[in-house]
Amino acid sequence: MGKKGSYKLTSASGDGPKLCAFFFSDKGCRNGANCKFSHDAAAAAAAAPSGNASDDSSSVVSSETESDGEIVEKQAGAYASLAKAKAPVATPKSITVDTGAANPFLTAPAVETPKVDPPSTQEKKKRKRKKSQSTPAPGENIFDLGNEDANNQKGNGATSPPKKQKKVATPDQRQHPTKNNNIAPPNGVVSFRNLQLPVASFSLSSSASAPKTTSVTTPRPPSPQHEPAPTPPPKPLPIASPAHLKWKDSVIATRKHDNYKTAFDFERKQQEEFSAGISSPHHWIESRPYGQWCKGNPASIAIDCEMCETKDPVTGTTDPKSLCRLSVVNADNPSEVLLDTLVKPEWPVSNYRTWVNGITATDLENVQFTLRHAQMFMQSLCSDQTVVVGHAVHNDLLALRMKHHSNVDTAMLFVSNDEDGSTPSLKNLAINVLKRQMPEVHDSVNDARVALDCAEYYRSKGGDVAPVEKVFTRKSRSSTDAADTTMLLVHRLPTTTQPNHLVEMFLAYTNVKPKNVPDIICSGSFGKCNVEFTTKEHAELAYTTLAGEEREDKTGKKQKRVSLKGGGYVCVRKMKKAN
Repeated sequence: MGKKGSYKLTSASGDGPKLCAFFFSDKGCRNGANCKFSHDAAAAAAAAPSGNASDDSSSVVSSETESDGEIVEKQAGAYASLAKAKAPVATPKSITVDTGAANPFLTAPAVETPKVDPPSTQEKKKRKRKKSQSTPAPGENIFDLGNEDANNQKGNGATSPPKKQKKVATPDQRQHPTKNNNIAPPNGVVSFRNLQLPVASFSLSSSASAPKTTSVTTPRPPSPQHEPAPTPPPKPLPIASPAHLKWKDSVIATRKHDNYKTAFDFERKQQEEFSAGISSPHHWIESRPYGQWCKGNPASIAIDCEMCETKDPVTGTTDPKSLCRLSVVNADNPSEVLLDTLVKPEWPVSNYRTWVNGITATDLENVQFTLRHAQMFMQSLCSDQTVVVGHAVHNDLLALRMKHHSNVDTAMLFVSNDEDGSTPSLKNLAINVLKRQMPEVHDSVNDARVALDCAEYYRSKGGDVAPVEKVFTRKSRSSTDAADTTMLLVHRLPTTTQPNHLVEMFLAYTNVKPKNVPDIICSGSFGKCNVEFTTKEHAELAYTTLAGEEREDKTGKKQKRVSLKGGGYVCVRKMKKAN
């Protein structure tokens, strides 16, 4: 036998083609067309002896070798016997081959062995591919989230189907797994009159002043970001019954006001509160579609809410419109008060605003009625066609965190005579329309009824009402509540301005962050709002730091101009004249 790596084959007759033994074995030849020996079955059949091949002592050696270098098959005629068993019958002179047969030995195709790069070459190519990929800029997401198809491409260029992503619930969603955010009344549909709620009655005449105390509540952790809500369907109109239909024109007139789109943008307000950590989507409710469940409920109601300011002791986030009293009057029968209760805020109260609402810390101390109770009551009472009447009623709905659009807002049905499109106060509206004096401290039941009477007056006149004369102006409050001096008026605002735009402007130009920026009040082509700062010193610093020429307006109050990106300017004005 030759040395390792050599090839040797001896046929039974001592001559003829050198045939590959592996090709005719069960294993087959792995070298295919590159084999140095013959794979011709016809030649193997011709070379086979007429006797018993198993008695031959010749050996066949193939080019396929194992670790010893050679594999020897000691059956002298093994390849011939295999060929005999498979090959067609042949004459001594010629061999007939059936080309249509599926015999692998007769029609064995050439097997091309794929070329495999050495590991070092593969590693070089892998490193080259990594270098060719673009490096994301600092702060940029390393995944191409905007092109899912590109992320699904494999190395061979084929596109695999995108994997189904597992939806991960936020902490708030795990605690509130219901699909919708509406509060289902217990035991199915329950009338608002039969709800067992811990109502806390309140009367201004019986409330006494007391030192402010901090109510103890469990702080709510800041809410995570969430995706914006989908586009809402068209807003419904009150057409379910004649009692609903009589308010249809007033609802449409309210929606036509320049400020309606901004004031009643519940989705934007929900997103702002969500981003600030004040509330989460499940804290909001939405009036349900009109149906059999509410046919016995009033077609219209008048509401008024009192608000205080609360603060999260963990994050320091403030809620300037935290509900602390809710009054609901039956507009179909104004003598009936459907609900009048104090409401316990969730966070500790940082400003009771007693000078406005007459509510003190002592009044709220033992109150068990919460915002969620108020929402349950409102959702049991109101369908999407229930007409909600009020003055600046969007503020009441925002305090309730309730999405509702069948509204009659007297602040948008009447205009003041001093400025084109400006909204009158309820106090001026009452003296002009009803010839009625309003008390200094707000009573939410009285306020709801006054707004309802003014709305009825507007409806009786078919919307043809005179401008409201400005009789009363805001009086200066005591030095213990110097809100006027902690504010700056920003006016000449484009109607597209959002509250967060002003926050960003003050931070960029003065490094002073406002405490609260309310919704922009639009009048014609411009809007305005009172930006509140933490202290008088913060407001003064923000004004002083603003660059620009200082001028006086027609009332003698100082103001500065701030240029806009696309041209034009806005004015930032002090609230009081200089001494």
